[in-house]
Amino acid sequence: MADEIEYIECCEHGKQQQTFVCQHTVESLKDGNPRGFWWSIEQPENPRPDAWCSECEDLVNKTGEWEGEAEEFANIKILCGVCYDNAKLLNFPNKKP
Repeated sequence: MADEIEYIECCEHGKQQQTFVCQHTVESLKDGNPRGFWWSIEQPENPRPDAWCSECEDLVNKTGEWEGEAEEFANIKILCGVCYDNAKLLNFPNKKP
């Protein structure tokens, strides 16, 4: 991901920061079932770094990389910044205000 923050138009929240998460994180927003929330520390200046669920974290730890099986399993999706924040609150409850 580039160092510069990019924006998307969300049908619910309007113009927001573009974020990247695994498909399971998106699914949690649909069904309300928490799946864990992990994020990249590679961009400390980004308030909403790339994120993924606990199953993806386990698979990456097992395979040792974000390629092949892990990348396919994650099936990265785009969320707007507000949707990302909502997913984080649901999946990482100790980050609630």
